Amino acid sequence: MEMTVLGSGGNSPTPMPTCDCRVCVEAREQGVPYARRGNSMFVHDANLLVDTPELVWHSLNRAGIESVEYVFLSHFHADHTLGLRALQALGMEDQPITDFVGEVPTLLMSPVTHERVVEDNTVFEHLAQRWGDIEILEDGDSRRLGGLELTHRSAPIQEGGENAISALLLEDERGTAFLSPDENRHLDVESLPALELWVKETGYFPETPEGDRTVTEAAERTALAAEMTFEESLAQVRAVRPERTVFTEIEEQYRRSYDDYRALARELSAEEGLDVTFAHDGMTLSV
Repeated sequence: MEMTVLGSGGNSPTPMPTCDCRVCVEAREQGVPYARRGNSMFVHDANLLVDTPELVWHSLNRAGIESVEYVFLSHFHADHTLGLRALQALGMEDQPITDFVGEVPTLLMSPVTHERVVEDNTVFEHLAQRWGDIEILEDGDSRRLGGLELTHRSAPIQEGGENAISALLLEDERGTAFLSPDENRHLDVESLPALELWVKETGYFPETPEGDRTVTEAAERTALAAEMTFEESLAQVRAVRPERTVFTEIEEQYRRSYDDYRALARELSAEEGLDVTFAHDGMTLSV
């Protein structure tokens, strides 16, 4: 099972326009792995693109992806869907063009994502219906994609809400991987099988490495009340104990650089024996 991290950022990629913090300045000067595009992955064994942030078109080119048969949307948030226009490139007919639309990818999503991304948006409705074959996945639905068995897991984003977040369990003869790139708080992680790999949401850091607050306590009680912290995300890893964990959805607002994350991963390995790393753009993963 082979994967490429196309983008390891989140709602606030790195660098952020107009920001002159040390993390953004470094990212502009150094590029990848210090710079991060929006959260997206490519699963090579299934020709599967997971999520479509704004620059996914460029990220597919950068990674040398030549074919995409399936596109999976983990949820309806803008930072995971605004790149859906890439469907036109993926499904355009080869020249000489007679009808523009050729073999289009299959677009996989939950009922809630379909309602909020496709049904409630005229532009995305046109894109999805013309440039994709839409397949709705209910919780627990499985599909065979290439050499992989894919199972859809869903959960609420907010406690008591509808199942608006989706994750993928991928299995083949070499092992099992779980992709839950964002909004992990209410996933039923206790029901997961033994995992060789978990690619999951990082969660936010209330403070920078220097101890400065990244968010106010008032924000944590209100705007961020439903958001997972890094400590909560790490607690899920401790409970599940996958062989390897890769944290993604790394926000610029956390004010940590690529080097800071490498140091934190070494610290967790030394102190707790956890095999954890933080994703970076272009990272390749194998199971």
